[in-house]
Amino acid sequence: MNAEDAHNVLVEVFLDVAPDCDPTSVPGDAPYREVLAIDSMDFLNILELVAEETGVEVPESDYDAIQTFDQFVAYLVHATD
Repeated sequence: MNAEDAHNVLVEVFLDVAPDCDPTSVPGDAPYREVLAIDSMDFLNILELVAEETGVEVPESDYDAIQTFDQFVAYLVHATD
């Protein structure tokens, strides 16, 4: 998976979980949970859908590594290499 594919998956997943948010408006280096008001339940739903779409499961120990869209994209690219 390349960075563009990973970004597109994330946008789609965020819109599925929180259809009122605009993930494309969040700067890549901004904390998306804070900017989009993603609560913990939505976050877990996002992780579940990402796993379904990409086969990548993010363990709780890696949550700090995916706090921004740029980090999340890089995580997915690396995990699917």
